[in-house]
Amino acid sequence: MADVSLLDYDVLLVDFDGVLWLGSRIIEENVKALREAARRGVELVFVSNNSTRTRRYYAWRLRQLGLPASEDNVVTSGFAAATWVSERAPGARVYVVGEEGLVVECHLAGLNVVDAETARKGLAEAVIVGLDRLFTYTKLAAALRSLLAGALFVAANEDHVLPREDGFDPGAGAMVAALSRASGREPDFVAGKPSPYIASLALRGRRGARALVIGDRLDTDMEMARRAGLDGLLVLTGVTREPPERLPEAVKAVVNNLIEAL
Repeated sequence: MADVSLLDYDVLLVDFDGVLWLGSRIIEENVKALREAARRGVELVFVSNNSTRTRRYYAWRLRQLGLPASEDNVVTSGFAAATWVSERAPGARVYVVGEEGLVVECHLAGLNVVDAETARKGLAEAVIVGLDRLFTYTKLAAALRSLLAGALFVAANEDHVLPREDGFDPGAGAMVAALSRASGREPDFVAGKPSPYIASLALRGRRGARALVIGDRLDTDMEMARRAGLDGLLVLTGVTREPPERLPEAVKAVVNNLIEAL
């Protein structure tokens, strides 16, 4: 594996869960390394598949860790999904299976978020699915009716698990899989990692910048790097805990934590 230094790049595309924190536990070594990289002129853009919170919330949380962050350098899969739908169907009626962050991003994108009763009548033009820790049969049934009526099926992401400090919880992929099985349809579009679409949103206005994707997962972070033609740095602080035997070509190094890559 080639050696990689964070300082060799203009922009770092940094994941949240498994890189900056695990649940409520902060991964101090990684945060410290990113603070230093930013101090030395490297731009940080935070790219997460977690759609449960807004970009504004995450920017606030990142600033609490001493990291330079605003809504402009935070990209979530919820923001990506809402942006993708709004680009294709401005003002569309959407039913959201997800939490507050996804709902707010849909509103900010100018979409018309409808309730379960409207979706059950088949009147939603798109169903957008993210992580929903209050997922119910009622939500499943409402989303299904609109999907069977021909609504766009958009997944914020298909992560199968969410890393926590004490193990793993189900990810958004569990909700997507339930709807896919019920409707007999695969999503029309997956907005979050590993889609190169979310990488393109993160790099808007940064044409020609040397960018490094930093993440803890091969199937999302490193696969996004491969599809987007970017370099990847895999850290062993989240979902991936041991160096894999086979690595995508995009992965330029595997480190225990980011201090090793400074």
